[in-house]
Amino acid sequence: MAFNLNTFLTRLGSAVVFCAIVLGVLLWNEWAFIVLFLVVNFLCLREYATILEKVLQVQFTRNEKANYVGLGITTYLVVISLAHIPCSNLVIDVLRTQHFYFAGLTIGFLILFFLFKKNKKAIYLLTGITYISLALGLLVHLRFQSLVLPVMLIFFIWMNDTMAYLTGSFLGRTPFFPKISPKKTLEGTIGGIVFAMAFATIWGSLTDWFPLWQWVLMGAIASIAGTAGDLIESKLKRMAGVKDSGNLMPGHGGALDRFDSLLFAAPFAYLLAVIAMSCLSINVF
Repeated sequence: MAFNLNTFLTRLGSAVVFCAIVLGVLLWNEWAFIVLFLVVNFLCLREYATILEKVLQVQFTRNEKANYVGLGITTYLVVISLAHIPCSNLVIDVLRTQHFYFAGLTIGFLILFFLFKKNKKAIYLLTGITYISLALGLLVHLRFQSLVLPVMLIFFIWMNDTMAYLTGSFLGRTPFFPKISPKKTLEGTIGGIVFAMAFATIWGSLTDWFPLWQWVLMGAIASIAGTAGDLIESKLKRMAGVKDSGNLMPGHGGALDRFDSLLFAAPFAYLLAVIAMSCLSINVF
């Protein structure tokens, strides 16, 4: 894959603006984090339904799409209201005090019953609920456990993506899954993982928030699971015959293109955090 300066500058410029906005929201507070990824959830669900229509060669009705998006949003909100992290959290307490957990489950089951009881094609939409809404809900729980966890997971993924692109552009010779992603090379993939792991090691050595081995494992999850997520979304787009899932960002495509790695890495990072990592309260604003 040859290095293209204009493509790189376009990608870099839009990524800088995007990262500045996202980072500001990430560091603000938990409610801002929830709203941000509620919007991301909505955008990704819509794009996934559009891709699925092309893959399956079907046309979902407006009501089917609306019910599917509603179910995805309900799933996201129900997941974040579950108290399954090892530390107490005021936001979860507020959600549960308002009985949203029980109302959300009821609404979700009603949507499932009336939408899918006679419509076989709409059942395929349920895959997006797990792939997108559940993953983003678990990402919010990372934020509940500590602000630094989702921020660094996203940064490790960004490091992996950027260094994979640069390494592949300059050194890439061997195709890596050419039938799925023709431009991705083995050298670039390895380079992205190596640099992400190296940065995670340096970060863990310079900070005392969590043990070094936990940061290294988080870096491995971000790079390996993140790469797998990127390949899975590339496969979906290839099956649908589209280049991008949308046009949210110049040079980066849609919301699914931007968050495909995070969607796949978030559940694994959550498992690591809830099993092995402690609670750490950090406030920036």
